[in-house]
Amino acid sequence: MSIIIWVVLLIICMISGYGFFELKMLRVKRYRIDDPAVPDSLKGKRIALLSDLHGIYHGKNNVRLFKKLKEEKPDYIVLSGDMINGRNDDEIKYAFRMIKKLKKFNVPVIYTFGNHEEKLRDIDLKSYRRLKRFAKKNIILLNNRAYCPDENRKVAFVGLNLPLWMYHGHDGNGLIKRRTDLIVKKASVKDCYKILIAHDPEHIDKYAKSGYNVCLSGHIHGGIVYIPFIGGIVTPRFQMLYKRAKGCHKYENMTMIVSGGVGWHDIPLRLLNHPEIVMIEF
Repeated sequence: MSIIIWVVLLIICMISGYGFFELKMLRVKRYRIDDPAVPDSLKGKRIALLSDLHGIYHGKNNVRLFKKLKEEKPDYIVLSGDMINGRNDDEIKYAFRMIKKLKKFNVPVIYTFGNHEEKLRDIDLKSYRRLKRFAKKNIILLNNRAYCPDENRKVAFVGLNLPLWMYHGHDGNGLIKRRTDLIVKKASVKDCYKILIAHDPEHIDKYAKSGYNVCLSGHIHGGIVYIPFIGGIVTPRFQMLYKRAKGCHKYENMTMIVSGGVGWHDIPLRLLNHPEIVMIEF
């Protein structure tokens, strides 16, 4: 019996060791959206989606991340939330460095906050406001706002920023749909090809009902451990075997692409779930 126990422990250690090693195996994951509704101004364009960095570096000063981005030559860079952990003021220095370097790509860099930026609001309001000011000044911050990159207004990026309490699965009596509808109405982008940036993919049905063509999300880190064709082992709300932990998913007329995340926090482990830069081509 003792031999069996030792073998089991050895296997667990080997799996855990590989899972720790996999944290640094940054890759590029590619998706292609074939949709007859895509306007000419978006055809052939490529979006780099970076989600859930959590203050993590891939190489000194994130040299490996920026090298891969440079090789991909994106037309847009989207940050879909959780660039930081939201625990102290030092973390926003990481965000400032990231924003400065991404700005040098000379393409629109579009940032929408996630739950960890909202956590910073509760912990250190002054730092939260500094991050907002810096992002607004240097890139395109879309917290419940819309942005049209072309003069003809055929395409609109819409950023949905949810309050922290809504990341526990609560919809707030239809608040999500009302909020996204209001953003579209205020920005007069109802008839555009609409790309929603929403950190939490759990509300896919609400996003689709608001008429979005594409939704870019993250938040779940691929479930930490990902089983192909089955899903992520666990979500931040401890849902087991969650199918939309990452990847490309269809809901009615909307395509949702969920990033498995660039970084990690608290649990330094990934298994069958490489950190990823997501590239989307139209």
